[in-house]
Amino acid sequence: MVKTGIDRIDEEKIKNLLSGKRLGVISACSALSSDYRYPVDILNEIFDVRAIFSPEHGPRGVLGPGEKVSGGVDDMTGKPVYSLFEDFFTSTDKAKTDGAYMPHRKSMAELDCMVFDMQDVGSRYFTYVSTLFYVMCACAVQGVPLVVLDRPNPVGDRVEGCIQDPENLSFIGMTRVPIRHGMTVGELARLYNGEYKIGCDLSVVRMKGYKRDMYYDETGLPFVRPSPNLPTLESIYVYNGTCMFAGTNVCDGRGTTQPFLLVGAEYIKSDALADRLNADGTLKGVKFSPAFFRAEFGRYAGKTLYGVRLHVTDKRALSPVRLGVTMIKTIRDMYPDSFEFTKPKTDGGRYHIDLSTGNSDLRDGVLSAEEIMKKWNKDATKFKKTRPKYLLYD
Repeated sequence: MVKTGIDRIDEEKIKNLLSGKRLGVISACSALSSDYRYPVDILNEIFDVRAIFSPEHGPRGVLGPGEKVSGGVDDMTGKPVYSLFEDFFTSTDKAKTDGAYMPHRKSMAELDCMVFDMQDVGSRYFTYVSTLFYVMCACAVQGVPLVVLDRPNPVGDRVEGCIQDPENLSFIGMTRVPIRHGMTVGELARLYNGEYKIGCDLSVVRMKGYKRDMYYDETGLPFVRPSPNLPTLESIYVYNGTCMFAGTNVCDGRGTTQPFLLVGAEYIKSDALADRLNADGTLKGVKFSPAFFRAEFGRYAGKTLYGVRLHVTDKRALSPVRLGVTMIKTIRDMYPDSFEFTKPKTDGGRYHIDLSTGNSDLRDGVLSAEEIMKKWNKDATKFKKTRPKYLLYD
């Protein structure tokens, strides 16, 4: 079994990093220790935890996507909670001092060290890695060391997709890495420090027994949903693809019991879409069945939707970024009069699809899916030449 950073907390060398210090913990109950406990509770039991800093979904991981996190007191530990997530995730702050996402100066004033332990899902969209970036910036400004307790990348080390254009940086893509980056949070922290010259006093507690091409189900670690809409590993495997539908008028399955595995809209013919996608020879490791479903909450609540259910048949053969691009292109081609990209909420605002994918290639509709992937994966190839000096595992 792999030992994560929190599983090594009893080792003398690791204890010395944290003992006798007033700690701030960045956590969201997004993962467990090997003995089925939440990291924040373990740290509070052993060390002097003074505050909890909460990312998207709240300190105990119960809030919905994009829902504002409020400060308060954690019921389990009795420690004060400070929010690191507002409800305007498309904002960006080029000065990297955005108070909506950074620990406030006052909340860190009496801390000697910050500890980050959250389970990422191997995606640039996933906001926990943006939280990590902002925490590092705050620690650098405040002169507070940061310890990252490392965890697996649940979808292995493959790299896919483009690096976003500078004008499309946002909290769902705060740094210029590919959509599927193939790195652990500890490795990303090292990359952020090196490529962005943050100057954070950073320590990463490495995992033991981890091989970088492992998928999560190969680590022997217990699984708990890293966020409310990623309840299974299968949903995480496709997330880098089907999350793109958040920027369209097609439901990505949120509001159902199978988020990111159900995709549909009122205007789609389920059998026709399933047949078309199953016949696409570029989509490896996944099959599609006709689906009929109703979202219970969210944007499509109460509507009967028609589409497909995704079935991952080979997680290693699956290319989720290609999956998302191909599905969107296919639905747009089949239903040109009905399919739409979600428009910005304000005049001159940015399209959600551009923020998530990183550019306007999908929205422009000029390039084929194959041409888009060829273009995007040039970025992936370039990134693979940048990242080796930041990697921690073979």
